[in-house]
Amino acid sequence: MKKNFFVIILGILLIFIINFNHRLSAMPNPWINCDDDISCGAKKAGFNLPLNVKNYSVRAMNGLLEINFPIDKKREVCLRKSQTYDGDLSGVYENYPINKTITIKNNIPFNIRGDKKKIYVANFAAETGYYSFYSKQGMTIKDINYFYNLLEEAEAPRYAMEEAKTIEQLQESRRDKDGIVEPVYTQDCFPRTLQKKGVTTNCFERANYGDNSFCSASEEKMIKEYYKKGYKKDPLNNGEGQFCAK
Repeated sequence: MKKNFFVIILGILLIFIINFNHRLSAMPNPWINCDDDISCGAKKAGFNLPLNVKNYSVRAMNGLLEINFPIDKKREVCLRKSQTYDGDLSGVYENYPINKTITIKNNIPFNIRGDKKKIYVANFAAETGYYSFYSKQGMTIKDINYFYNLLEEAEAPRYAMEEAKTIEQLQESRRDKDGIVEPVYTQDCFPRTLQKKGVTTNCFERANYGDNSFCSASEEKMIKEYYKKGYKKDPLNNGEGQFCAK
């Protein structure tokens, strides 16, 4: 009796396992392999990332683009980008002894994971998207700076065009019936004093036409106080208008 009972249970488990494996095999793979065709990956991901690298391969799924390329003769890096997912894109779930935030060029914060000798995973966010770097063989700070420069080179032209278009749209929204664009604060350029206090150009240019979404609370407060108190008393003012921040 007991033997028959165990045979029945075993049979039920076997049927369950077969059905489960069948379901897994029937699930479509969200990734598509594009070999070295970046336009194929861009079409699937919904955005482009024209990196200036050689011997690369591309994979993509909806909202995620992956580019693999050699760092040197012995190491390879997997770079991923998303425009919507704010988190660790690497797909690497191994626990490393070091997990901390560092800053590199332009004071960009990176979350890195690794050990005392090497960095294996790095993630950061920018106005152009969310990014991750993963190397099984390990990376250095110098490598991460190099990857960041590659991304900056690839993204800067598109970002500049989008920013110009956005500012133009903000200006248009403030055009009066006589066709005159009235900024919130000034027709002059971005005050150097505000720049020295930590207000970013992106924040000021947008806020000057009514969009404060790119300013922190402290930046917004500094701008309002600056113009409320009277910028003409600014020691950096040369009497003919404000100095441009460069």
